[in-house]
Amino acid sequence: MHIGGVRDGDPLPELEERTDAGWKDIALTGDKDGWSGTFRVTLPKGGLLGFLDVTPHAGPRVEGDELPVDVTLADGARTLARGHGSVRPAALSLDRAAVREPAALGRGRWTEVTYTVVNHSRSAYPQAQVQGEFGACEAGPDDPVEGAICSGSRRHAVTTRLSTQWYDDGRWKDVSAPDDGTALAETLTMPLGELPAESWRKVRLRFAASGELDSGDRLLTITARVNGRAPGASDRSLGIAPPLTYALR
Repeated sequence: MHIGGVRDGDPLPELEERTDAGWKDIALTGDKDGWSGTFRVTLPKGGLLGFLDVTPHAGPRVEGDELPVDVTLADGARTLARGHGSVRPAALSLDRAAVREPAALGRGRWTEVTYTVVNHSRSAYPQAQVQGEFGACEAGPDDPVEGAICSGSRRHAVTTRLSTQWYDDGRWKDVSAPDDGTALAETLTMPLGELPAESWRKVRLRFAASGELDSGDRLLTITARVNGRAPGASDRSLGIAPPLTYALR
């Protein structure tokens, strides 16, 4: 497999294949045209559905930047098939910068999370925003609360049952979800205004669980994302941070 480069100096991407045991890293080596990696597969009769994950670690400079991806299936020195695709990096990314302890939430006590928003492109984003959603679920009967996963199938929305604030213009401001009965009714929105080209910004968010949460809820998750549209772009750029899970006390 070969992943083409977009610009000199771009960081090494990550390549993973999905196996029965989970995602497995594929080692990459660099050349003047990009990066290459090799992995083995067993082809059963009738074909095989495979999954690869490419993480570029480099944002686009202009609208439409893509990483070309070429896959060659070979049996020894004999080429069986070739395929071509591309990966479009997101111009905006959102990374969790810091989590204030404790990871276990006490009801009625503020817990703060800091995210870093990065605009990787040479274009400004005039109306970028960070959005967040909270979900809760019970811990599984056989799972310890610490480190358990609150999966989508078990999770129910609780955004409107928490007190949430974000730090803007030197002070904490309340963040409220729109009470409009739509799918966005459980989505908090924090307008960032303009994100200049090749810039970054920290976003501080704090929240407190209230007595409105169900007594059986033992786990709380927060999922945050950043999005915005560059002038002239056909699509919005979307960056999603890994979900955070807390134990509710």
